[in-house]
Amino acid sequence: MNRGFERCLEEAAERRELEAAGWEPVVGREGKTVWRSPGSGYLYPQGVAVAIVREGAETDVPLEPEGGV
Repeated sequence: MNRGFERCLEEAAERRELEAAGWEPVVGREGKTVWRSPGSGYLYPQGVAVAIVREGAETDVPLEPEGGV
């Protein structure tokens, strides 16, 4: 299979993954798409956004300390 075609399929799958996680695509001045984080509102390139989503999905670290104070 053509590497360019494979990358196109990968990018489409990443886009669906980001949209499913609540991220919003934003088209920049140069026509490139960046992604707005639903939690912070910060903008990230697609590769970074995907890494953030995947790390968040795979982590088993609690968001708040256990044992409550």
